[in-house]
Amino acid sequence: MTTLKRKRLSLREKIDILDYRKNNGNVGIRVLAEKFQVGKTQIADIVSNTEEIYKAWVENGNEERKLTKLRKCEGSVIDKELLVWFSKTREKNLPVSGPTIQEKAKQLAEVHGLNDFKASNGWLEKFRKRHNISFKSICGEASSVDRIAVDDWKKKLPNIIDKYEKRDIFNADETELFFRVLPNKTMAFKNETCNGGKVSKERLTVLLCCNIIVCHNLCRHPGLFIPTPVNGKFIYV
Repeated sequence: MTTLKRKRLSLREKIDILDYRKNNGNVGIRVLAEKFQVGKTQIADIVSNTEEIYKAWVENGNEERKLTKLRKCEGSVIDKELLVWFSKTREKNLPVSGPTIQEKAKQLAEVHGLNDFKASNGWLEKFRKRHNISFKSICGEASSVDRIAVDDWKKKLPNIIDKYEKRDIFNADETELFFRVLPNKTMAFKNETCNGGKVSKERLTVLLCCNIIVCHNLCRHPGLFIPTPVNGKFIYV
């Protein structure tokens, strides 16, 4: 049997489906799907929201308002399911970013056949305010920089590099790539304490090097990366 794609149904069409089911002895999901050429999952969603759909139909006087009201009901379904997912994720002490919330909202909208739903930045801000969610640091350290030393070095540097061709002036630095460490910031409820777990020290040591006009990028050569044993093997990135 061919799988039917989800399609946008008007409130009138959903009422027709529910009325047909009610007038025919509460026929099954498969019968309704074949009758109205709608996917079984979408039919199941409609049946599970029977009360809300009829309520939206009764409370509003015209088709346009009815459709608007239904969209609000559908939006609240996404809101509730998303909040449940967010709460469970934070209970596991996992970090949740804004884009992650937006992507999850899009997935829920797709499940419910809400093709017009946009998980915009404005929507995210409203969701965050509705549920008292803020962006917090899980852990961190305050750092300070000696501004006098920095300013002094910036004055000396031009005189030093002025003696060389730009293609011969390189900047190199070593950094650690902690590939098993989670982000140190997350979306969280405002009254929630963000506790981090033990941080993995497994890492790769990387040397980054490039000249001032970017015509010779030494980062492309694996030999400049320090091999690090991971699971008994040495890895070059």
